Amino acid sequence: MASLEDRKLFKVINILIDGEQIFEILEIQKPDFLLIDTELPNAGGYGFLKKLSRIRPQTKVIIYSKLTTPDYLKVFLSSPASGFIQQGCGIDEFVTSLQSIFSGNRLIFSQINEPQNKYTGIKKSVYDLSTLTEREMDVWELLMEAKTEKEIAEILFIGTSTVRTHKNKIAEKLDIKGKKKLSTVALFNN
Repeated sequence: MASLEDRKLFKVINILIDGEQIFEILEIQKPDFLLIDTELPNAGGYGFLKKLSRIRPQTKVIIYSKLTTPDYLKVFLSSPASGFIQQGCGIDEFVTSLQSIFSGNRLIFSQINEPQNKYTGIKKSVYDLSTLTEREMDVWELLMEAKTEKEIAEILFIGTSTVRTHKNKIAEKLDIKGKKKLSTVALFNN
C-alpha cells in the first residue's frame, strides 16, 4: 500500500487488521473506496457487503481475494461491490484495475494460473462488466456457472437464439474473440 500511495493515485487513511473495525471507521473517516482483503478476519460474505452498503453507500468496495470459485464470483456479481481483483496480480495490473474502478467502472480482474492449459491464449482476464446490460449480466453469471445455452434459456425464460445474441453482445463488449473463447473464459473463471 505504501508503494502504491507514492504513485499519488490515492491516499491510504487506515489499514485495519480486523473487519469488525470497518463499520466504526466508515462513519468517522468516510472513505471514497474501501479495499477488503477477503482473508481479513470478520470481513467476508454477502451479508457483510450488504451491511457496508447500507451504512455508507457512497463508499465503493473493492474485493481483493485469492478465491475465484463460481460461487464466490456469483456473490461478488450480486453484491454492491465495485471491483474484484484476484490476489497474485502484478503491481501494474493492480494499479490499472484500481484506476478503472476509480473511474467508475465495475471490474473483475482475474489472473488464470494454468501453465499447461491447451487454451494458451487465455491467461489473464480483465473484464469491465459495467458495459453489460442487466440481461447480459444475467447471461454472464450463468455462463460463469458453466450453464449451456439451453439451460440459460430455460432459467431466463428466453429462446436459445436470444441467449446466442446476448453471448455475442457480451463477447463484443468484453472484447472476447469468438464463441468458443467466451465459453473458455467462463470455464477458466470457474
